Amino acid sequence: MPTIRTDLPAVVLDSRDHGESDKIITLFCKDIGKLTAIAKGAHRSKKRFVNKLELFSFLSVTCSKSAQAGLGLITDGVLLNSFMTLRSSVSRYQAASVIREFTLLATSEQSPENDLFALLLWALHSLDRGESCSSTTAIFLIKFFDSIGYRPDFSCCQSCGLRYQNKNPAVFSNQAGGLICPRCMAAGTFSGRRLSPGTIRVISAIQNQSITKLQRLKLSGTILDDLLDNAYRYGRHLFQREIISWRFFWDSSTNPSPQSR
Repeated sequence: MPTIRTDLPAVVLDSRDHGESDKIITLFCKDIGKLTAIAKGAHRSKKRFVNKLELFSFLSVTCSKSAQAGLGLITDGVLLNSFMTLRSSVSRYQAASVIREFTLLATSEQSPENDLFALLLWALHSLDRGESCSSTTAIFLIKFFDSIGYRPDFSCCQSCGLRYQNKNPAVFSNQAGGLICPRCMAAGTFSGRRLSPGTIRVISAIQNQSITKLQRLKLSGTILDDLLDNAYRYGRHLFQREIISWRFFWDSSTNPSPQSR
């Protein structure tokens, strides 16, 4: 049967034991997308897989997959970056877990998402080198919705089309996927969360910025909290399920240590 073989970069999104010696690994691969595969003898490996298949690891993986089989077979891997900081810092692990959960929810098997792959690597590198957990997560989520085709519209009212005047507060509606003006809100058709002009300007700026320049943005205070809360609520609406990792991340974000915020 035809096989898929890749030596392309991949990030480990999930790892679970299978039997006494094997592991089932969920990878997010460049040019391929999400790929679930088995690593035979991973627990016993002293060379091929040692310290390579940990959560968040970035590696070049060799994998074969029958076109008709459910699981691929990982035969080897070269570790490119272990992102060790993400597993040694509670706050960074929690932020990376939110990023991981959103990525898992948005991706399907063997559906290439190279923009999202680049964004994921940007976020993991940022967290690993000590950038703000809250700011990195907020920026990731705003760009994330864009990359999966659900970019919120902050340019005009999604009901009547009235252009947004950037000096006025407005309401963001998850249902509409964008802003709703006060007149349409008063009609009672939509519900939503009030956002300040400053928050709306920052979201729009992030949406229109390339990932190579994202680190220049310094987010803090009420605007950062608003960005995170709005992104969480929008994501929960899109996926129609709770974001399990969010509660632990949000607790550490609202009561941060000096290094984690």
